[in-house]
Amino acid sequence: MLTDGVIGWPVGGEGGLDGKLRISHALNFLTTVYSDCLEKSSVSLEQFWDLMSTMDIDSRFIIKELSREQKDCFFLAISVLFSFDIYLISKTRFLMSKPAKPLRALLLKQLEGKTLFATSTNSRFQREFCTDGLVVDSMGQILFVGGVSEAIEWADQNLDASDVSDSDDEQLDIGLDLLNTELSDDPSGDFFV
Repeated sequence: MLTDGVIGWPVGGEGGLDGKLRISHALNFLTTVYSDCLEKSSVSLEQFWDLMSTMDIDSRFIIKELSREQKDCFFLAISVLFSFDIYLISKTRFLMSKPAKPLRALLLKQLEGKTLFATSTNSRFQREFCTDGLVVDSMGQILFVGGVSEAIEWADQNLDASDVSDSDDEQLDIGLDLLNTELSDDPSGDFFV
């Protein structure tokens, strides 16, 4: 895929932030670096802080001292705060949880007219956020391209249940090589994009 535009860090990812930073310092850093993306954002700083307060997150808290759920909320909210041209999503566990419902609404709002690239095998996520589906095997060979419903149906009919699960806990490690470390009986490791 070739495109011009600003690509965000993976949604829910740490965005290059050090865990020793206070929430306020992390926010100040990212709003300075991505000031143009904040200006175009459909999500306001007020909405961001409202979300933080619902999770009992104060601006003085240190990132590494947050609970797992608070960290997930913070990292997801901060990656949704900015208006990027392309959003990357590899993990949907927290995003599809009950506490993240307000975040899903803000992400959908932020995605209007934008591109989302996801590797989630969660069909609930796929149906809520995706319009098109692509099924590829572990070597990147395209097995099916079409609407998301058709892609899910094709995968259900043509892949073993262990290949594409409704797992809420994808384990895509992002490094130099995109490596899907989700355990499966079948080494082909087919997944959705």
